[in-house]
Amino acid sequence: MAFRTIVKNLDFKQILSLIRWFLKHPLFMLATVWATYKTLRIAEREFPGIHNLHNKANAFRHALWNVLIAKYASKFSNNIDEILNWTKTITDWHEDFSPNKIMPRTMDLHNNAFGRSKFNALKNKSIQNIVFSLKGELQFAVLVTKKTDFKGYSSVLVYLKE
Repeated sequence: MAFRTIVKNLDFKQILSLIRWFLKHPLFMLATVWATYKTLRIAEREFPGIHNLHNKANAFRHALWNVLIAKYASKFSNNIDEILNWTKTITDWHEDFSPNKIMPRTMDLHNNAFGRSKFNALKNKSIQNIVFSLKGELQFAVLVTKKTDFKGYSSVLVYLKE
């Protein structure tokens, strides 16, 4: 989904909450917007036309998004807990307002958390190396078919279909 489309699909309540967050955390919001833009561009380059499905490309995109939000937010704070809390808050907010069924939503939240868990190891890497590293994680990604499967795979990316 294009960045422009994401913004256009926000309703009034969502826009108000974003404005409130922007006023409270303007630099983190700018980092989030830039990370979102970069993530969508990278995902489209690496997985043209398929990163919006519930597949490995989607798992990659969610993990990358979380790493990049934290990476860009870290330019404005050295507090890793604050950065990762912000990243979780904003990506959870996105999932709360996204019209996803339970399995895709659970998959997205799982892969978001996976990305945050990789941040410390990737924070000083170039974007190219981050992409390379996360694409490497796809070889270990697990296809899940029921909600209870997610708990057993906390250290790997998950996806719902080939």
